[in-house]
Amino acid sequence: MGISAREKEKVPRTMVTEVAGEEPGVRVFVVRSEERLAYERDMREAAMERTRQALEKLSLRVAAGRLKKAQKIGEAAARILARNHGSRYYGWSLEQGVFRYFEHPVHLTPEKALEGHYVIQTEELDLSAVQAVEAYKDLSEVERSFRELKDLIEMRPIYHHRPNRVRAHIFVAALAFLLARALEKKLKAAGVPMSSAQALEALRTIHVVDIRVGAEIRRGVTAGNHQARQILAALGIRSSTQGTIRGRIYCSGAHSSHG
Repeated sequence: MGISAREKEKVPRTMVTEVAGEEPGVRVFVVRSEERLAYERDMREAAMERTRQALEKLSLRVAAGRLKKAQKIGEAAARILARNHGSRYYGWSLEQGVFRYFEHPVHLTPEKALEGHYVIQTEELDLSAVQAVEAYKDLSEVERSFRELKDLIEMRPIYHHRPNRVRAHIFVAALAFLLARALEKKLKAAGVPMSSAQALEALRTIHVVDIRVGAEIRRGVTAGNHQARQILAALGIRSSTQGTIRGRIYCSGAHSSHG
């Protein structure tokens, strides 16, 4: 299972079988993923609902006599079905001025049957079916991590024109990826089921706080939430109070800042 699957309360299953390929030396595996099935089904149902609402509005326009010409009705229906893959899910008819729409009797069934399935091809002869899926999931995790890199380090898009700046940019991204993976391995070893993105979000609950007591400003670190404390324990990091900072008082009372 991938990292995102491990984070779920009920871990989704992945099933795989090898089938005969058409090219010599190329092995083909058909994979069924419960996680992908749930995602693709939700996406289809959302697209179907948007299409259904649009077709219902068209039906009401025709019934109210606001749209009468068959050509105009057909053009409107075609525009609706061109969006959100609507033609895969619905058909329509116009008989004696009555517009009807319905779930497509041919296209919808194979659409549902394909949900949750994907195909892996490889020329590696020594891989078992399970090992092929594991290798694919590892690659997917790497791709997912690289997609998240700029979010994790909050780096905006940057366009470079000098080779040394390109190398520096790639180095920072690769370093962030390395740290993210190292964090996930530490968390896994400690039995903390989190991705690096989830861990970093939990760590945001830890703050540096300045408290003004009389003429003195003292700086400390908050403990963070339960998840943050789990992460620090897994990494072997202890949160401790920093040294005090003295300065001139500009107002009375307590003052705190977060960083």
